[in-house]
Amino acid sequence: MLELAKYAKQHVPEEHPKDKKEFIEIRVHKLLVAGVVSALSCMVKNESPALTDSSRELISRVFLALVEKAEDRGNVVAQGGGKALIPLALEGSDIGKTKAAQALAKITITSNPEIAFPGERIYEVIRPLVSLLHLDRTGLQNFEALMALTNLAGINERLRSKIIKEKAVPMIEGYMFEEHELIRRAATECMCNMAMSKEVQDLFMAEGSDRLKLMVLYSGEDDEQLRRAASGTLAMLTSMDPEICRRIPQVTAHWLEILQALLLSENLELQHRGAVVVLNMIEADRELAEKLMESEMFEILTVLSNKEEEEKTKAVARAAKECLRKALDYGLIKPNLSP
Repeated sequence: MLELAKYAKQHVPEEHPKDKKEFIEIRVHKLLVAGVVSALSCMVKNESPALTDSSRELISRVFLALVEKAEDRGNVVAQGGGKALIPLALEGSDIGKTKAAQALAKITITSNPEIAFPGERIYEVIRPLVSLLHLDRTGLQNFEALMALTNLAGINERLRSKIIKEKAVPMIEGYMFEEHELIRRAATECMCNMAMSKEVQDLFMAEGSDRLKLMVLYSGEDDEQLRRAASGTLAMLTSMDPEICRRIPQVTAHWLEILQALLLSENLELQHRGAVVVLNMIEADRELAEKLMESEMFEILTVLSNKEEEEKTKAVARAAKECLRKALDYGLIKPNLSP
Protein backbone atom coordinates (compact mmCIF):
# COMPACT_ATOMS: atom_id res chain seq x y z
CA MET A 1 0.00 0.00 0.00
CA LEU A 2 2.86 2.32 0.89
CA GLU A 3 4.65 1.60 -2.42
CA LEU A 4 1.41 2.21 -4.34
CA ALA A 5 0.96 5.52 -2.56
CA LYS A 6 4.49 6.55 -3.44
CA TYR A 7 3.89 5.55 -7.04
CA ALA A 8 0.71 7.65 -7.11
CA LYS A 9 2.59 10.47 -5.36
CA GLN A 10 0.12 10.38 -2.47
CA HIS A 11 1.24 10.97 1.12
CA VAL A 12 0.70 8.07 3.53
CA PRO A 13 1.94 8.61 7.08
CA GLU A 14 4.71 6.21 8.04
CA GLU A 15 5.46 5.16 11.61
CA HIS A 16 8.80 6.54 12.69
CA PRO A 17 11.16 3.79 13.93
CA LYS A 18 11.62 5.70 17.20
CA ASP A 19 7.84 5.55 17.84
CA LYS A 20 7.99 1.82 18.54
CA LYS A 21 7.11 0.62 22.03
CA GLU A 22 10.68 -0.16 23.13
CA PHE A 23 11.88 3.37 22.27
CA ILE A 24 8.89 4.96 24.01
CA GLU A 25 9.68 2.99 27.17
CA ILE A 26 13.28 4.23 27.10
CA ARG A 27 12.12 7.85 26.76
CA VAL A 28 9.57 7.43 29.57
CA HIS A 29 12.23 5.98 31.86
CA LYS A 30 14.59 8.89 31.16
CA LEU A 31 11.82 11.40 31.85
CA LEU A 32 10.96 9.74 35.16
CA VAL A 33 14.60 9.73 36.25
CA ALA A 34 14.89 13.40 35.28
CA GLY A 35 11.96 14.26 37.58
CA VAL A 36 9.37 15.11 34.95
CA VAL A 37 6.48 14.27 37.30
CA SER A 38 7.49 17.00 39.76
CA ALA A 39 7.81 19.50 36.92
CA LEU A 40 4.38 18.65 35.49
CA SER A 41 2.81 18.67 38.95
CA CYS A 42 4.17 22.17 39.60
CA MET A 43 2.72 23.39 36.32
CA VAL A 44 -0.72 22.09 37.29
CA LYS A 45 -0.48 23.22 40.92
CA ASN A 46 0.53 26.80 40.14
CA GLU A 47 -2.36 27.16 37.67
CA SER A 48 -0.27 29.30 35.37
CA PRO A 49 -2.28 31.56 33.01
CA ALA A 50 -0.35 29.91 30.18
CA LEU A 51 -1.94 26.56 31.07
CA THR A 52 -4.57 26.43 28.34
CA ASP A 53 -6.90 23.50 27.68
CA SER A 54 -4.48 22.44 24.97
CA SER A 55 -1.57 22.49 27.45
CA ARG A 56 -3.59 20.55 30.02
CA GLU A 57 -4.40 17.94 27.38
CA LEU A 58 -0.73 17.53 26.50
CA ILE A 59 0.18 17.15 30.19
CA SER A 60 -2.55 14.51 30.56
CA ARG A 61 -1.17 12.63 27.56
CA VAL A 62 2.31 12.65 29.11
CA PHE A 63 0.96 11.38 32.44
CA LEU A 64 -0.90 8.57 30.69
CA ALA A 65 2.33 7.49 29.00
CA LEU A 66 4.20 7.68 32.33
CA VAL A 67 1.79 5.28 34.08
CA GLU A 68 1.55 2.78 31.22
CA LYS A 69 3.88 0.35 32.99
CA ALA A 70 2.56 -0.80 36.38
CA GLU A 71 6.02 -0.68 37.97
CA ASP A 72 6.35 3.07 37.23
CA ARG A 73 3.05 4.08 38.85
CA GLY A 74 4.35 4.14 42.42
CA ASN A 75 7.11 6.52 41.35
CA VAL A 76 4.56 8.80 39.64
CA VAL A 77 2.39 8.87 42.79
CA ALA A 78 5.39 9.51 45.05
CA GLN A 79 6.32 12.58 43.00
CA GLY A 80 2.82 14.06 43.23
CA GLY A 81 1.37 12.71 40.00
CA GLY A 82 -1.80 11.35 41.59
CA LYS A 83 -2.68 14.72 43.08
CA ALA A 84 -1.93 16.57 39.83
CA LEU A 85 -4.10 14.26 37.74
CA ILE A 86 -7.34 15.02 39.61
CA PRO A 87 -7.77 18.64 38.38
CA LEU A 88 -6.63 17.54 34.92
CA ALA A 89 -9.42 14.94 34.90
CA LEU A 90 -12.05 17.45 36.02
CA GLU A 91 -11.26 20.49 33.85
CA GLY A 92 -10.15 21.07 30.27
CA SER A 93 -10.87 19.48 26.91
CA ASP A 94 -12.82 16.22 26.69
CA ILE A 95 -9.79 14.38 25.34
CA GLY A 96 -7.55 15.79 28.07
CA LYS A 97 -10.00 14.88 30.84
CA THR A 98 -10.38 11.36 29.43
CA LYS A 99 -6.61 10.80 29.25
CA ALA A 100 -6.17 12.03 32.84
CA ALA A 101 -9.07 9.87 34.04
CA GLN A 102 -7.53 6.82 32.39
CA ALA A 103 -4.20 7.55 34.10
CA LEU A 104 -6.08 7.77 37.43
CA ALA A 105 -7.72 4.42 36.68
CA LYS A 106 -4.38 2.74 36.02
CA ILE A 107 -2.98 4.06 39.31
CA THR A 108 -6.08 3.00 41.27
CA ILE A 109 -5.92 -0.54 39.84
CA THR A 110 -2.37 -1.34 40.95
CA SER A 111 -1.80 0.97 43.94
CA ASN A 112 -3.47 1.13 47.33
CA PRO A 113 -5.98 3.94 46.62
CA GLU A 114 -5.85 5.16 50.23
CA ILE A 115 -2.10 5.74 49.88
CA ALA A 116 -2.18 7.05 46.30
CA PHE A 117 -5.03 9.46 47.10
CA PRO A 118 -4.92 10.18 50.85
CA GLY A 119 -7.68 11.87 52.83
CA GLU A 120 -10.55 13.47 50.95
CA ARG A 121 -8.68 13.23 47.65
CA ILE A 122 -9.81 9.62 47.17
CA TYR A 123 -13.43 10.79 46.82
CA GLU A 124 -12.46 13.20 44.04
CA VAL A 125 -11.20 10.31 41.92
CA ILE A 126 -14.64 8.71 41.54
CA ARG A 127 -16.25 11.18 39.12
CA PRO A 128 -13.43 10.94 36.54
CA LEU A 129 -13.51 7.14 36.78
CA VAL A 130 -17.29 7.04 36.29
CA SER A 131 -16.87 9.23 33.19
CA LEU A 132 -14.90 6.36 31.62
CA LEU A 133 -17.97 4.11 31.83
CA HIS A 134 -19.86 6.05 29.17
CA LEU A 135 -20.55 4.16 25.95
CA ASP A 136 -18.49 6.56 23.83
CA ARG A 137 -15.33 5.50 25.66
CA THR A 138 -13.13 2.64 24.45
CA GLY A 139 -13.48 -0.91 25.76
CA LEU A 140 -10.10 -0.59 27.50
CA GLN A 141 -11.21 2.59 29.27
CA ASN A 142 -14.47 0.90 30.35
CA PHE A 143 -12.52 -2.11 31.64
CA GLU A 144 -9.94 -0.08 33.55
CA ALA A 145 -12.63 2.12 35.11
CA LEU A 146 -14.55 -0.95 36.31
CA MET A 147 -11.41 -2.45 37.86
CA ALA A 148 -10.54 0.84 39.57
CA LEU A 149 -14.09 1.29 40.91
CA THR A 150 -14.00 -2.31 42.19
CA ASN A 151 -10.98 -1.43 44.34
CA LEU A 152 -12.62 1.74 45.65
CA ALA A 153 -15.98 0.05 46.34
CA GLY A 154 -14.23 -2.50 48.54
CA ILE A 155 -12.83 0.14 50.91
CA ASN A 156 -15.79 1.69 52.74
CA GLU A 157 -19.48 2.63 52.59
CA ARG A 158 -18.81 6.31 52.00
CA LEU A 159 -16.97 5.52 48.77
CA ARG A 160 -19.75 3.17 47.68
CA SER A 161 -22.29 5.93 48.38
CA LYS A 162 -20.26 8.34 46.27
CA ILE A 163 -20.19 5.82 43.39
CA ILE A 164 -23.98 5.45 43.67
CA LYS A 165 -24.42 9.24 43.79
CA GLU A 166 -22.44 9.58 40.55
CA LYS A 167 -25.05 7.27 38.93
CA ALA A 168 -22.51 4.56 38.17
CA VAL A 169 -24.61 1.53 39.20
CA PRO A 170 -26.84 1.40 36.06
CA MET A 171 -23.71 1.62 33.88
CA ILE A 172 -21.96 -1.12 35.88
CA GLU A 173 -25.06 -3.27 35.46
CA GLY A 174 -25.09 -2.61 31.73
CA TYR A 175 -21.55 -3.93 31.36
CA MET A 176 -22.55 -7.15 33.14
CA PHE A 177 -24.30 -8.03 29.84
CA GLU A 178 -21.27 -7.10 27.72
CA GLU A 179 -20.14 -9.70 25.17
CA HIS A 180 -16.47 -9.10 25.94
CA GLU A 181 -15.75 -11.52 28.78
CA LEU A 182 -13.13 -9.35 30.52
CA ILE A 183 -15.49 -6.37 30.70
CA ARG A 184 -18.41 -8.58 31.79
CA ARG A 185 -16.25 -10.12 34.51
CA ALA A 186 -14.92 -6.76 35.71
CA ALA A 187 -18.47 -5.37 35.95
CA THR A 188 -19.62 -8.40 37.96
CA GLU A 189 -16.63 -8.05 40.31
CA CYS A 190 -17.48 -4.38 40.76
CA MET A 191 -21.10 -5.23 41.55
CA CYS A 192 -19.88 -7.81 44.08
CA ASN A 193 -18.23 -5.03 46.10
CA MET A 194 -21.09 -2.60 45.54
CA ALA A 195 -23.49 -5.21 46.96
CA MET A 196 -22.15 -4.37 50.42
CA SER A 197 -24.28 -1.22 50.19
CA LYS A 198 -27.88 -1.44 51.42
CA GLU A 199 -29.04 0.70 48.51
CA VAL A 200 -27.63 -1.81 46.01
CA GLN A 201 -29.04 -4.77 47.96
CA ASP A 202 -32.49 -3.20 47.63
CA LEU A 203 -32.09 -3.17 43.84
CA PHE A 204 -31.79 -6.96 43.87
CA MET A 205 -35.12 -7.16 45.69
CA ALA A 206 -36.91 -4.74 43.35
CA GLU A 207 -40.13 -6.06 41.82
CA GLY A 208 -39.63 -7.37 38.29
CA SER A 209 -35.84 -7.23 38.54
CA ASP A 210 -33.70 -9.97 36.97
CA ARG A 211 -30.58 -8.92 38.84
CA LEU A 212 -30.68 -11.84 41.27
CA LYS A 213 -31.39 -14.29 38.46
CA LEU A 214 -28.34 -13.04 36.56
CA MET A 215 -26.08 -13.57 39.59
CA VAL A 216 -27.39 -17.10 40.12
CA LEU A 217 -26.91 -17.96 36.44
CA TYR A 218 -23.42 -16.40 36.34
CA SER A 219 -22.53 -18.57 39.36
CA GLY A 220 -22.97 -21.54 37.03
CA GLU A 221 -20.93 -20.20 34.09
CA ASP A 222 -17.75 -21.83 32.74
CA ASP A 223 -15.68 -18.67 33.31
CA GLU A 224 -14.21 -19.36 36.75
CA GLN A 225 -13.52 -15.74 37.61
CA LEU A 226 -17.03 -14.72 36.58
CA ARG A 227 -18.41 -17.49 38.82
CA ARG A 228 -16.18 -16.26 41.63
CA ALA A 229 -17.54 -12.71 41.38
CA ALA A 230 -21.17 -13.78 41.01
CA SER A 231 -21.07 -16.34 43.83
CA GLY A 232 -19.33 -13.76 46.02
CA THR A 233 -22.22 -11.38 45.37
CA LEU A 234 -24.70 -14.13 46.27
CA ALA A 235 -22.80 -14.88 49.48
CA MET A 236 -22.92 -11.18 50.37
CA LEU A 237 -26.60 -10.72 49.50
CA THR A 238 -27.83 -13.89 51.23
CA SER A 239 -25.99 -12.96 54.41
CA MET A 240 -27.68 -9.55 54.46
CA ASP A 241 -31.30 -10.38 53.62
CA PRO A 242 -33.19 -13.66 54.32
CA GLU A 243 -35.76 -12.67 51.68
CA ILE A 244 -33.08 -12.92 48.99
CA CYS A 245 -32.45 -16.50 50.16
CA ARG A 246 -36.13 -17.29 49.62
CA ARG A 247 -36.08 -15.68 46.18
CA ILE A 248 -33.22 -17.81 44.79
CA PRO A 249 -35.34 -20.94 44.04
CA GLN A 250 -37.85 -18.71 42.25
CA VAL A 251 -35.44 -17.12 39.76
CA THR A 252 -34.33 -20.27 37.91
CA ALA A 253 -35.15 -23.97 37.92
CA HIS A 254 -31.40 -24.68 37.86
CA TRP A 255 -30.63 -23.01 41.21
CA LEU A 256 -29.95 -26.28 43.04
CA GLU A 257 -27.59 -27.76 40.47
CA ILE A 258 -25.71 -24.44 40.28
CA LEU A 259 -25.16 -24.45 44.05
CA GLN A 260 -24.15 -28.11 43.99
CA ALA A 261 -21.65 -27.40 41.20
CA LEU A 262 -20.09 -24.64 43.31
CA LEU A 263 -19.62 -27.04 46.23
CA LEU A 264 -18.17 -29.72 43.93
CA SER A 265 -15.74 -27.30 42.27
CA GLU A 266 -12.01 -27.95 42.55
CA ASN A 267 -11.58 -24.25 43.29
CA LEU A 268 -11.70 -23.91 47.09
CA GLU A 269 -12.81 -20.29 46.88
CA LEU A 270 -15.84 -21.28 44.82
CA GLN A 271 -16.52 -24.13 47.24
CA HIS A 272 -16.44 -21.78 50.21
CA ARG A 273 -18.70 -19.19 48.59
CA GLY A 274 -21.15 -21.91 47.65
CA ALA A 275 -21.11 -23.29 51.20
CA VAL A 276 -21.76 -19.81 52.63
CA VAL A 277 -24.74 -19.29 50.29
CA VAL A 278 -26.19 -22.68 51.28
CA LEU A 279 -25.64 -21.94 54.98
CA ASN A 280 -27.37 -18.57 54.65
CA MET A 281 -30.31 -20.21 52.88
CA ILE A 282 -30.62 -22.91 55.54
CA GLU A 283 -30.54 -20.34 58.33
CA ALA A 284 -33.09 -18.14 56.55
CA ASP A 285 -35.89 -20.65 56.09
CA ARG A 286 -36.69 -24.17 57.32
CA GLU A 287 -38.57 -25.05 54.12
CA LEU A 288 -35.54 -24.06 52.08
CA ALA A 289 -33.35 -26.16 54.36
CA GLU A 290 -35.67 -29.10 53.80
CA LYS A 291 -35.42 -28.77 50.01
CA LEU A 292 -31.65 -28.67 50.26
CA MET A 293 -31.40 -31.66 52.60
CA GLU A 294 -33.71 -33.75 50.42
CA SER A 295 -31.33 -33.33 47.49
CA GLU A 296 -27.78 -34.52 46.87
CA MET A 297 -26.68 -31.43 48.79
CA PHE A 298 -26.83 -33.43 52.03
CA GLU A 299 -24.26 -35.97 50.79
CA ILE A 300 -22.04 -33.22 49.38
CA LEU A 301 -22.07 -31.29 52.68
CA THR A 302 -21.36 -34.49 54.61
CA VAL A 303 -18.25 -35.20 52.53
CA LEU A 304 -17.01 -31.60 52.76
CA SER A 305 -17.57 -31.42 56.53
CA ASN A 306 -15.12 -34.27 57.05
CA LYS A 307 -12.19 -32.29 55.62
CA GLU A 308 -11.68 -29.99 58.59
CA GLU A 309 -8.27 -31.43 59.44
CA GLU A 310 -6.78 -30.19 56.16
CA GLU A 311 -5.71 -26.55 56.54
CA LYS A 312 -6.67 -25.48 53.01
CA THR A 313 -10.18 -26.96 53.26
CA LYS A 314 -10.87 -25.92 56.86
CA ALA A 315 -13.08 -22.91 56.03
CA VAL A 316 -15.22 -24.96 53.62
CA ALA A 317 -15.49 -27.82 56.13
CA ARG A 318 -16.61 -25.49 58.91
CA ALA A 319 -19.32 -23.93 56.75
CA ALA A 320 -20.51 -27.39 55.65
CA LYS A 321 -20.55 -28.61 59.25
CA GLU A 322 -22.57 -25.56 60.28
CA CYS A 323 -25.10 -26.35 57.52
CA LEU A 324 -25.53 -29.86 58.91
CA ARG A 325 -25.76 -28.61 62.49
CA LYS A 326 -28.57 -26.25 61.54
CA ALA A 327 -30.37 -29.03 59.64
CA LEU A 328 -30.04 -31.17 62.77
CA ASP A 329 -31.58 -28.37 64.86
CA TYR A 330 -34.52 -28.28 62.46
CA GLY A 331 -34.93 -32.04 62.85
CA LEU A 332 -34.30 -32.60 59.15
CA ILE A 333 -31.49 -35.09 59.71
CA LYS A 334 -30.87 -37.59 62.46
CA PRO A 335 -28.00 -37.21 64.94
CA ASN A 336 -26.39 -40.48 63.95
CA LEU A 337 -26.25 -39.35 60.32
CA SER A 338 -24.36 -36.16 61.05
CA PRO A 339 -20.55 -36.38 60.93
